Amino acid sequence: MANQLVETVSGERAHSVVARLREMIADMGAYLAGEREQSQANYAVLEKISGLLDQVSQPLEGFQKMYKVLRMLSTSTKIESARIGEKGSGFLTLAMDVEKLSHLVNDKSGNILAHRQGLITIINDDLRIVRSTESSQGSEVNSVLNNISACLEQLSAVNEQCSRSGELISSVSGEISRNIGEVVASLQAHDMTRQQIEHIVEALEVLTADYEAQGERTAEAGQYRGLVVETGDVCELQAAQLSHASAELSAAVDSVRENLLDIASKQSHMTTQTLSVTGAAGSSGHSFIEEMRRGLSAVTAVLARCAQSDRDMSATMKSVAETIGQITGFVTDIEDIGSEIDLIALNSQIKAAHTGTEGAALGVLAEAIKRLSVDAVAQTESVSQILIRINEETGHLFEDAGDDDQISAARITALEEDLTKVLVTLEHMNAEQEEQLSALNGKVLSLGRDIERTTSGINAHEKAAAMTGEVLATLEEIKVQAREREPASTEFKNNLRHLQERYTMQSERHIHEAIAKSRAGGAGREPVAVQRTEPNGSEAEFGDNVDLF
Repeated sequence: MANQLVETVSGERAHSVVARLREMIADMGAYLAGEREQSQANYAVLEKISGLLDQVSQPLEGFQKMYKVLRMLSTSTKIESARIGEKGSGFLTLAMDVEKLSHLVNDKSGNILAHRQGLITIINDDLRIVRSTESSQGSEVNSVLNNISACLEQLSAVNEQCSRSGELISSVSGEISRNIGEVVASLQAHDMTRQQIEHIVEALEVLTADYEAQGERTAEAGQYRGLVVETGDVCELQAAQLSHASAELSAAVDSVRENLLDIASKQSHMTTQTLSVTGAAGSSGHSFIEEMRRGLSAVTAVLARCAQSDRDMSATMKSVAETIGQITGFVTDIEDIGSEIDLIALNSQIKAAHTGTEGAALGVLAEAIKRLSVDAVAQTESVSQILIRINEETGHLFEDAGDDDQISAARITALEEDLTKVLVTLEHMNAEQEEQLSALNGKVLSLGRDIERTTSGINAHEKAAAMTGEVLATLEEIKVQAREREPASTEFKNNLRHLQERYTMQSERHIHEAIAKSRAGGAGREPVAVQRTEPNGSEAEFGDNVDLF
């Protein structure tokens, strides 16, 4: 199960996700860099348009002065026409035309001023939004991309660690296998102890039978003394055998407990290592896979906002272009008004010449109207040139924005589709990881509780040790009484050969030989130190074919 968890975060699917995410991060970085560059270009163009609109103010102020002058000339012409009477009747019509044109100039210039002010407001608002959006989205995107890059580096590190973790898990699993093998081998001590105790009981039963048989007939002194000597020897030998069997049983039970506790500890350690290696808990308490998934979701939201910003900018450029088109129409109207003023001035000059000396004042007014038409042409030309420059900027920007919108929309759509696929993969990986973590933790906790409950209830060896102590005390008492009557014999080995033939375990033979040597005059009483039987290779593997007893 630990291997499955490692495979989830470091397998072929994880490698594929890492490679694709690296490509996507590079694509998103390039896209966002292009967006920032385009945003800066848009900002510069909007500032330039704002400056050009400021330049329109001066010629527009000239139109306002023209309106006042035309009103004044219209009034003066009316007065002069009334003064000269019938000869000035034609000038009255011209005065009415001039007054009409003055109102047209005022209306058209007023419309231009209103549209200019509206454009300035729109552009200033957009400049503020562009600058604010660029700053906020830039920092947000950089933060998200940095977090995703950090998660990718972590995932790459996990891939490397997991390759080493597989060796760790194999090593720990091998150690656990050896622990279980030792537990299996230790459990065999139960059967060996049973056999040893059976042999002890058999020896004591034979000795008892000898006493009963001796009591049924008249005992000879030599036979009775031999039986007493044998009693001491048998009790001494069986006490040694029983003491060794009890020690072996206690050691085996302790080994079972220690190995079971060691298994629980190693399982817990392996789980901890697996959780650490697989990054099951990130800095925020979530797995780094979940953190990466959230980061990619945030990137998707940022990309959507970038797309919306592009659409808003295109709408702004379209609005600017349309407004400039309307202003251009007003300027064209003013140009037409200038032509009409020029025509009125020419007619006024002709009428003044026909009127003679009485029309001299009207000639002066006609000359003033003529100069005003020239000023109107110059001012409209100035406004037209500025508007042409604005049209060039907005037209170029609008065309670029339209093309960029299509390209950006396609790129964002592709990125969002790729992100969706990666997010689905990450969600599946995260779900698998959570399921595996839950199962792994559950099994490890369950195993730990079972081992704790089992080991805490193991006390059979303590009861056996207490009973063994009582039996050993009785055997020692019988041996002492026998030795008081008859000392130990040097014929121990010959006298108890029948017991040696019953042994089925090497440890029993070793104990027998050790006591026999001490009775034969060997170098004192040797301590009985018999090694426990270790399981062979096949037993240590504890396969299905293991026979515990």
